[in-house]
Amino acid sequence: MKRRLFWKILIGFIITFTGISVGVWSLLMLYGGPPEPFHIGYLKRTAPRYLQTAAEVARHGGVDELEATIAHWPKSERSRLIIDLGTPGSGGTVDGANSADNASGANSTDMVARVLPDNGSPEWLDALKEYPAFEQVVTGPGGEKIRLIFDVSDVIAEIPQRSRWKVPNPLIILGSIGGLVFSGVLAWYLTRPILKISDGFDELSRGNLDYRLGKTIGRRRDEIADLARDFDVMADRLQRLVAARDRLLNDVSHELRSPLARMQLAVGLARQSPDKSATSLDRIEKEAVRLDELVGELLTLSRAESGAARHQSWIDLDHLLGRVVSDARFEADAAGVIVDADFGARPSGDHNVPVLMGSPELLRRAFENVVRNALRHSGEGQIVKITATDDADHQQFRIDISDEGPGIDGDKLDDLFEPFVRGQSNAWGGGFGLGLSIAQRAIRAHGGDIKIRNRDQGGLLVTILLPYELRQAEV
Repeated sequence: MKRRLFWKILIGFIITFTGISVGVWSLLMLYGGPPEPFHIGYLKRTAPRYLQTAAEVARHGGVDELEATIAHWPKSERSRLIIDLGTPGSGGTVDGANSADNASGANSTDMVARVLPDNGSPEWLDALKEYPAFEQVVTGPGGEKIRLIFDVSDVIAEIPQRSRWKVPNPLIILGSIGGLVFSGVLAWYLTRPILKISDGFDELSRGNLDYRLGKTIGRRRDEIADLARDFDVMADRLQRLVAARDRLLNDVSHELRSPLARMQLAVGLARQSPDKSATSLDRIEKEAVRLDELVGELLTLSRAESGAARHQSWIDLDHLLGRVVSDARFEADAAGVIVDADFGARPSGDHNVPVLMGSPELLRRAFENVVRNALRHSGEGQIVKITATDDADHQQFRIDISDEGPGIDGDKLDDLFEPFVRGQSNAWGGGFGLGLSIAQRAIRAHGGDIKIRNRDQGGLLVTILLPYELRQAEV
C-alpha cells in the first residue's frame, strides 16, 4: 500500500521546521542583531584586556616583570604579544592620531574606545584587517619607552565570512534533522492505526465479519481510536444485520413451505378422491389467502425498512388513531374484549396545532399491528387500553397500548421485535410474527421509538413516542 499520507506528513513537517528555523533567525536579525561570533568577542574584549594587563605590568615593573608575567599566559596569547624597546613610529598604532596619547601613557581603555566604537559599526574590524594588531606605548619605571603590540592577524583570518541575513548551515541542518525525526514519529503514530483500519475494511469486504480493531488499537485515546471503535460497532451491527437477513430468509422459507405443502396435499387428495374436491378446494383457498397475507406482511416490512416514510404528508394523530380504534372495536366484539381509548388534550393558548409528518398508511399499519397483538393476547372481559398524550416540553406524542393478557418472560421482550417471533396466543390464534417488527421499523422511520414491557398488574404495555411539529391552525 502506498503511504501517501506518511510522506505528506513527513515532507510537510521538514519544510515547517526548516521554515521555523529560518524565520527565527530572520527575527533575530531584524530585532536583536546577529549573534556575535567568538572571534569578534575576542577582538572586542579579550585581546584588549591582554594588552591592558601587559601595559600595566610594564609601566610598574618594567620588561623583566612583564616577561615573568606573560610566561604564565597561554602559549597562543604569549605568541601574539610583541615587546619592542625601540622608538615607536608614526604608523605604529591602528589610528595614527593616537601616537601622542599612547606615548604619554594613555591607558588601553581609551585606545579600545577609539578602535572599537560603541555604536556597533564595523569600521574597527576593517581597520584591524588593514593593521591586524593592537598597540600601546608605555613608560617603564626607569623612564624607558616600551612599545607593546598584540598581533591578532590569526584571529582575523579565522572570522567566518557571511552576510547579515545568511542562515548558518548548522541551524538549517538542525532544523531539518529535528523536522525529520519529529515528523517521522508523528507520521508513524498517525498512519499505523489508519493502515489497520484499512486492513479491517479489506477483511469486511472479503466477508470476514468477525474482524475487530479493538485489540490492535490498544490504549489510544484520540479521534483515530474513536474511529476504530466506531468501526467495531459498525462491523458488529453489520454482522447482526447479515445474521438477521439469513434468519429472515430461513423463516420466510419455513413459513412458505408449510402452506405450500398443505396445498400440494390438498391437490393430491382431490385427485385420489374426486368426491372430496370441494373440501380440498376450500383448503387450497385458505392456504392461498394465508400466503397472500404473508406476502403482504413481508412487503409492508420491506417498505418500512426502505424508507417509505419519506413520502410524507401531514397527519392528524387523533383521526388516525380513531380509525384504528374503530376497526379494533369491531373486531374485538366477537371475542368479548373491551377496547378503551383516551386521547389527551392538545396544548392550548395559541393557534398552533401539533401534527405528524410521514406516511399515514405506514403509521396506521404500525398502530393496527400493536393493537391487534394486544387483542390476540386478551380474553373475554379483558380490556385493551389506548391512550395518547403529548409532551410539549419534548414536542412529541406518547401513545400507550396495554392489555391484560399473560405477558411474556422478561428475557424475551426484545426478541418480540424480531421477524417471525411469536408470543403465546389466546383467543385470536397465532400470526406470522411480523406485526411488531413492522411497527418498530415504521415508528423508527418516522424518527420515533417503541418500547415494550410487562405491566405490574399483568399483561404487556407498548409505549410509542413520535415527534411532532407545530402548525398554524386554520381559522
